[in-house]
Amino acid sequence: MSKRASELIADRLRRMVITEELTPGTIVSEAYLSEMLGCTRTPLRRALQQLSHEYLVDTPPRRGILIPQLSVVDYQQLSEAQLFVGVELVDLVAERIDDRQLEQLRRTIERQEKCSREGDFYELTTLDGRFHTLIAEATGNRYFSDFSRQLHSSLSRFLYRAYKATNGASLSIEEHYEIVDALELRDPERARSRIKKHVTEAMKRVLSIIALGDHSQRA
Repeated sequence: MSKRASELIADRLRRMVITEELTPGTIVSEAYLSEMLGCTRTPLRRALQQLSHEYLVDTPPRRGILIPQLSVVDYQQLSEAQLFVGVELVDLVAERIDDRQLEQLRRTIERQEKCSREGDFYELTTLDGRFHTLIAEATGNRYFSDFSRQLHSSLSRFLYRAYKATNGASLSIEEHYEIVDALELRDPERARSRIKKHVTEAMKRVLSIIALGDHSQRA
C-alpha cells in the first residue's frame, strides 16, 4: 500500500528539518510550507502533527511552525532515554533475536559503511535509527519498536550534524559491529557493555560538535 499524502509530506519535511534546509531557530508559516511542498493545508497539518510528536517541530498556537534549535539539554535527555531503553531491553533481545534479524543488522551496518564513504549523511542518519529499531524489534514487542523509532527520529538532527561535521561515522559503525557480535553470542552482559559504550561515546562526540556550533553562532 502506498503512503498517504500526509506521510509523504512528513517524510519530505523530516528530511528538510534534519538536514537543516529549514534552519534551526526559525519560524515558518503553513502557507510557506504549503507552497514549497505543493500541498494543501489538511495533509500538511497531519504531517506537522507527526513531526511534533517526534520533537522535530514545535507548533505554538497562532505563531507559525518553529524549527527548534539543537539544544545540549535535549540531546542529553534523549541520550539518557536511549541508554535506558538499550540497557533494559538487552536481556530480551539476546534471548529472542534470531539469525535473520542478526543478518538484517549486519546488512544495515554495511549500508552505513557505504553511505559514510559516499558522504550520504542523511541516509547514514536514517540507517542509524534503523539499526537501533531493529534491535528493539527483536524483542517481538511492537510498543518497544514504536518507542525506539520515535526516539531515534528525535535524535536524528543531532546525529546528522555530527556525521556531517566529522565527514562520516566510522566510530559509531565500529561500535555497531561490536553490539551485533555480542548479540550473536547471545551474551546479554557483553551486549549491555557494548551498548553503554556506544551511547556514552556517541554522546561525547555529538556534544562536542553541538558545543562548537553554539560557539560559532555566538562568535
